[in-house]
Amino acid sequence: MFEVRKSIKRFRDDPAWTYRKRARDYLDTFDRRGYPFSFGPDGIALRDLLQGSFRGQEVSLFHLLAWQRTGKANVAWTYSVAVFPLPRALPATALTSRRLASSRMERIRALNRATGRAKDLPHLGTHLVRYCADDPDFAELISTYAMERLMHSARLGWRIEGNRMIGWTHGRKTYEDLLSLAETLATIIDSFPEQAWYWPK
Repeated sequence: MFEVRKSIKRFRDDPAWTYRKRARDYLDTFDRRGYPFSFGPDGIALRDLLQGSFRGQEVSLFHLLAWQRTGKANVAWTYSVAVFPLPRALPATALTSRRLASSRMERIRALNRATGRAKDLPHLGTHLVRYCADDPDFAELISTYAMERLMHSARLGWRIEGNRMIGWTHGRKTYEDLLSLAETLATIIDSFPEQAWYWPK
């Protein structure tokens, strides 16, 4: 916890980054029925939003608190999140490292099925990653074993929401760790085949 606070201070004091302790307006731009926002059925809150440039692209980094009532108590889980813009909107797709999986998580949908045809794809890829997609053909196009290994090593989940990619992992990480997460996301985006960027809308 102390390391995280020191990390926040380092970035907050860096003029290259914009910092906000809370950013409800930014949180409201996300679909709350998709990972990791859907992990808080009884409330979510965004903390310590950092926005700046990374690898020549804008990036947003933050911690997400997700609440769920269990009996008479509220339990809060914390996630660390990185958000990258994409060159264009792509089909809603979610990939989750099985190292993040839990029985609680598996009961929650990775994508908002009210707004698309999202289906779990248990036979796509390997045992390392869970797939869910509105367009199974698109998911198959971008699926590679190298990407799955990268996600497994980084203990990473991500999903595409319109023209942005949302990457996340468990816990309240330092912002140096979040930049490492962003680096992994950028590598995954760069590995998409050229055909992905011309996929039918």
